[in-house]
Amino acid sequence: MKSLVKNIVRQIGKWIEKVPVLCNIVLAFGMAFLLEVLGRQTFDQGVFGFVNDRTKMFLYSAFIIFVTYSVVLIVKRRLFTYIIVTLVWSVIGIVNFLMLSARNTPFTYVDVTLMKSVLPVMTNYYSPSAIVFMGALILIVLVLLVVGFLYLPKKQNLQYKRNILAVAVIFAAFGGTTVYGFRSNMLTDRIGNIRIAYGDYGTPYCFSITALKNGIDKPSNYSEDKIDQIEQKTKQAQDKKKGRVRKPNIIFVQLESHFDITQVKGVKFNQDPLPNFHKYMKGYSSGQLSMPSYGAGTANSEFEAITGMNLDHFGAAEYPYKTVLQSTTTESMATLLKENGYTAHAIHNNSAAFYDRDLVFSQLGFDTFTSKECMNIKKWTENGWAKDTILTGCILNALDSTKGQDYIYTISVQGHGDYPKTEIIENPKIKVVGGIKDEALKNKYTYYANQVYQMDQFVGDLVSALKKRGEDTVLVMYGDHLPSLEVDDKDLTYGNKYETSYFIWDNMGLKKKDGVIEAYQLGSDILAKLNIKNGVMNSFHQTRQGTKNYQKDMKTLQYDMLYGKQYVWDQKNPFQATDISFGIKKSQCDKSL
Repeated sequence: MKSLVKNIVRQIGKWIEKVPVLCNIVLAFGMAFLLEVLGRQTFDQGVFGFVNDRTKMFLYSAFIIFVTYSVVLIVKRRLFTYIIVTLVWSVIGIVNFLMLSARNTPFTYVDVTLMKSVLPVMTNYYSPSAIVFMGALILIVLVLLVVGFLYLPKKQNLQYKRNILAVAVIFAAFGGTTVYGFRSNMLTDRIGNIRIAYGDYGTPYCFSITALKNGIDKPSNYSEDKIDQIEQKTKQAQDKKKGRVRKPNIIFVQLESHFDITQVKGVKFNQDPLPNFHKYMKGYSSGQLSMPSYGAGTANSEFEAITGMNLDHFGAAEYPYKTVLQSTTTESMATLLKENGYTAHAIHNNSAAFYDRDLVFSQLGFDTFTSKECMNIKKWTENGWAKDTILTGCILNALDSTKGQDYIYTISVQGHGDYPKTEIIENPKIKVVGGIKDEALKNKYTYYANQVYQMDQFVGDLVSALKKRGEDTVLVMYGDHLPSLEVDDKDLTYGNKYETSYFIWDNMGLKKKDGVIEAYQLGSDILAKLNIKNGVMNSFHQTRQGTKNYQKDMKTLQYDMLYGKQYVWDQKNPFQATDISFGIKKSQCDKSL
């Protein structure tokens, strides 16, 4: 057996030595096809349809992989390098398959940077045995790589000059093809929906573009004069608006994977899973909130709501929490309300380090952050997520901690997936009684419906508690994105799958106004009701919505604030990272109901 393996390795090595470029072409096409099979989670006409209908795109994907294989031409450990490159692309394909299965969102380069946050919650997606198996598999692969590095043959007579020239030609050809692709609109670096993009452009291209395209492109007309023009337009429009400033407590509650599940066509339940949410939507300002993601991306939903910035102007599938906000402070709802005498609190019944919130909330100006580590959580979902009932006491504690007004941004976690295909809730309160024939999908809906029902009880408890306090308060509650329940636009009785439901409760008699709002407009819309006008993005949204060049000017402002010379602040960022306090007091969230 040992001699057989040696002979096979020797024959492969000889073939690689004779025709390495041909070998690269064969491997590139094979790997490109495999990645599409894994990315589409099927081996049927969907894959072949992509190859046939988007032939140029498939060829470009193969070209990307071919370029990565070209490095074998200039290394002595040629066979080992083939293994490494093949392994890297295989891992991308396999992880993409697993993420699509668990979270309905594809694998991007940003997810690599999120690894520190993902590891602590892996048990919520995979069983302990599955995690052990994956760990053992990784260990075996590492051992085999070490053995391969030590014992696989090396090329002795490497013609460096010729091979370097060949690699240079390959890279030049790839560069020219890429330029042609963008000029002909075959390629794009503007990806609004990463899930759809993976289907349209393929896994190799989309993963690569998420690695290379981050931040906001510098606008062609960016200058101090341009920023002045934008600010003057905002000021002129703002001067026309008068009104008394009101300063109630302002509480945002972003509900994990929450939406109006009763709006899925055909699906029926034994009772309303959202009685409180429906009651407050009917009695107060409400509607649909347009979110930047579907099925995942909580941090990006809160980024838009907190900063007023549009993620469409950032890189493909970018998480600003993991890029620019790692090292940059900026204006936010927290900073502009603190200018009005507020104290800013963040609350989340999950790990503080998830999405690096422990760092980012300091960059965004929050004074306190109460996370899972500061809570005495006693109630957990069947999948291991903290239940949201704990949040009522946390919010009340934050309000009690100061004598003045408070801005509280709360992120819930109970509705988080993955949703089990088997029945794991005994005697569920909410039952699916029609519209779903597939038993696995029915079990998913049953689990999810019971979680949002309990979340809805939290909604009712919180409003009741705020009524008893008697302080002027504005409470906005909404879902961060739809859950991964195989819901598409055609399945909904309203809008699209990027829209979640919201309501804005208050005890001040604010006028009811319903409609569809972008997540990045939500904060300014609420502050407009209170005549709070300070802040670059806040005043911009309040005066420029619906006007000419609204999006272009917004992009220019965002670039100036985060990447440019910060002309809006006279070239000196006025915001310092806060010395954030973790938790409010020793008996954390002791008022939870």
